[in-house]
Amino acid sequence: MTKAIEHIVAGYVTLKNRVALEEIREHRRKLLNEIRMHSAGPLRFDRVGAELQEEIGAIDAGLEKLGRPSN
Repeated sequence: MTKAIEHIVAGYVTLKNRVALEEIREHRRKLLNEIRMHSAGPLRFDRVGAELQEEIGAIDAGLEKLGRPSN
């Protein structure tokens, strides 16, 4: 899925849509947090968590390309 998120990020970077990127990043962070909370149970979500971390990294890279937000 990382390739897919890279394409999505590239599109938002082209559009200079920082808000959308920040919303996607926040959503991925919430999912990662939920997975970590439930990983103590019998099911293991290590692979999903690693994928979410990669996606967050791709989103952060896109935000860096946009530079600092202008206030």
